[in-house]
Amino acid sequence: MDGVEVTRRPVSDTLPEVLARHLRRVPTDVDWTTVTLADLGLDSMVAIELVLDLEDTFGAQFPEDALVRETFETFRSLEAVVKSMVDGS
Repeated sequence: MDGVEVTRRPVSDTLPEVLARHLRRVPTDVDWTTVTLADLGLDSMVAIELVLDLEDTFGAQFPEDALVRETFETFRSLEAVVKSMVDGS
């Protein structure tokens, strides 16, 4: 994908790094299980950039049916979609 090296690290290790590149307010000690992505600065424009970065990082197409608000509410909801796109399920 455009010469970008595709990661082979686990999604749970890589996703926080990808999110940190796009979210404006990620404290170093963020608890991904208790915070919403909107609280960290995710908005619709950031979500578009994030999806493109996720596709490049993981070398897989983001599922069209997952382009809904619920996917981007929490780390866990986004992680589940990214794992499914990487696993091809």
